[in-house]
Amino acid sequence: MRNMYILRMTAAQPHEPHGDVEITVTDARSKLPELIDTQIRDGGVVYLTRYGRRVGAVVPAEVAERFERWEDIYWSRRAAEVLDRNEPTVSWEEAITELEIGDAGTGARSSR
Repeated sequence: MRNMYILRMTAAQPHEPHGDVEITVTDARSKLPELIDTQIRDGGVVYLTRYGRRVGAVVPAEVAERFERWEDIYWSRRAAEVLDRNEPTVSWEEAITELEIGDAGTGARSSR
C-alpha cells in the first residue's frame, strides 16, 4: 500500500518549469503550438526576439492575469490617494483630449 501512495504522490506533483526560452518571431510562428504545450504549460516564459532584441513574451495565462490584478490594485490605490488629498481631477474625456493635443498635465489648453 505504501508504494501505491508514493506513486500517486509523485504523479500529482506539478511539472517542473523549463528554463525561459528566447526564439525569433519567425521561428515562433511555426513552433507556437509546441511552445504552448511545453514551455508555457510548465510555467516557462518564451521571449520573442527580432534582430537579437526581445520584442515580446508569451507567458502562462496565470502570469498575465496576476499582472493585471497588480496593475488594477496599483491604479486603484493611486486614485484613492488623489481623492483622499482632494487633488483636482479631470474626467476621462478631458484626459483623452489633453493627451491628444499633447499638453496633458500642463493645464494649458490648445487653441485648436
